[in-house]
Amino acid sequence: MDFGKILKNAWEVIWTHKVILWFGSLMAVPSIIMGLIMGVFFFFFNEENFPFFFNSYAPRPDNILPFAIVFLILFLVFIIFSYLMMALSFVGVLKGTIDLEKREDTVSFTELWSATRPYLGRVFGVFFLVFFSIFAFFGVIIFAGAIFGAVTAGLGFICLMPFFLLILPLELLAYIFASLSMTAVIAEDLGVFDAIQRGWQVFKEKFWTLVLMGIILIFIQIALNMVIMLPLQVAEFAFFFSVDMNSAFSDPREFFKVFAIIMAIVIPLTSLVQALGLSYANATWMLTYLKITLPSPNLKVEQE
Repeated sequence: MDFGKILKNAWEVIWTHKVILWFGSLMAVPSIIMGLIMGVFFFFFNEENFPFFFNSYAPRPDNILPFAIVFLILFLVFIIFSYLMMALSFVGVLKGTIDLEKREDTVSFTELWSATRPYLGRVFGVFFLVFFSIFAFFGVIIFAGAIFGAVTAGLGFICLMPFFLLILPLELLAYIFASLSMTAVIAEDLGVFDAIQRGWQVFKEKFWTLVLMGIILIFIQIALNMVIMLPLQVAEFAFFFSVDMNSAFSDPREFFKVFAIIMAIVIPLTSLVQALGLSYANATWMLTYLKITLPSPNLKVEQE
């Protein structure tokens, strides 16, 4: 397989049809909202507005319990919203790539949205099942390791060190498998469990090819994050040292205002860059999937 050609074609598709990038950027919306909310919170975070954070003897608000319940509900709603936006972003990029790869004309956001709706629930189902299973797997291992380590006075942690070294490779394999399964939903119009089965089949048949492509895409995303993070870190240090450090750190209000402005800028920008990098990766996965499985983008593969 010509990796360079696929990577180039993926870039040409998303650059020519920028509606794909618009869909790809949707996954950054929850992080942007969170960054702005945290920025506003820390901007007004001081001893006058939140005295109980600074003084343990300060009276607590009378409505702390209802506030905590509302906060928990909003947090859960926000998590669901984040997953839905990510699924919508993935569907738009994958569907846009397969539909627009060979076309010179483009479509509107509304047209691509209409084309993605039949797949949204299925892609969300695949996304949820795969990543929930991964989270549960690692969660059980880490929880068991923590208990074993506590009982054996730390010896259990030493015994589990080889496993922790395998976390990154296992995450890479899980990322590839999830990408293949979500791609199968759109490329072959499959249901949730059929797509997972098909993704596993392709994953086994083209294991090393897919692993190499996964490594390439991860390095591209790391490089992209470094390119955007380096100027932001320089700006962050310049911003800190441009203020009167003595007054900023002696007065918590000034420090938190500076911190809030930085968060309101850095989190949205980094989230947007990461979303665009993932969009490019998803477009690449679609072209890779078509290359190794389908003679024609419109030909449905007969399941075994």
